Amino acid sequence: MRKLLLTFLFSGTILSAQEKFAVEYRQQNEANPEKVREFEIEMKQKGSGGSFKIGGKDLFYQLDYANGISVFSKIETINNDQSLSAGNSSFAIHMGGEHKELIGNQLTESFSQDVILDGENYRVNYPFKNYEWKVTTEEATILGYKVIKAIAEKEGITAWFAPEIKVNIGPNQINGLPGLILKSETQLKNKFETKITMLAEKINLAPKKAAKLKKSKGKDITSEEFKKLQEESKEKFKNSFSIGVDKNK
Repeated sequence: MRKLLLTFLFSGTILSAQEKFAVEYRQQNEANPEKVREFEIEMKQKGSGGSFKIGGKDLFYQLDYANGISVFSKIETINNDQSLSAGNSSFAIHMGGEHKELIGNQLTESFSQDVILDGENYRVNYPFKNYEWKVTTEEATILGYKVIKAIAEKEGITAWFAPEIKVNIGPNQINGLPGLILKSETQLKNKFETKITMLAEKINLAPKKAAKLKKSKGKDITSEEFKKLQEESKEKFKNSFSIGVDKNK
């Protein structure tokens, strides 16, 4: 095994040498097969047979950065799934809210994100997280850049950062390393032990245009306040689908 080289906390204001870039990431969600089998057995015992595919299709995101401001947003793709027959309809339920682009500010070391929850608009503000990164001696190459492996054990995150690109940000809210994060693996502690992998597939260090920041329409709240609203929304959702509710009342 390779020995861990360094453990440190890294300030978000130190590195800003790279003034502008754009990166496209592919997100893949992979469930633990054993946990999926356990769930299938559980559902069969309850009378719901069949197999289950946990994880869904790959998602794509873009990270734009210019002069200390980053914008992480979902790339909308066309759904070419022909498995739905004519007459079938589908709808999406955004549990926990419909999250818009995530804006990071290197100077204030904070994120902000517009979220629609139960028809209400909010702008949720998050401070940068102080990950306790352990940088290893393990190296690899992504998109032609040398990357170094780092681990944040407490958060269950493994990241590969490119020291050549001197900004300490990455996909979503993962940050705090001396170089752009081109790959991350996050191990969730959920029912299916899902692993979320974000891998950079394209990078442009000289984009012609910087991402335009949209004016927020939401009410400013803290991340703690938003968590409370999410819990309240979750309870409302559960109650609306409770078994035995008299719909005639």
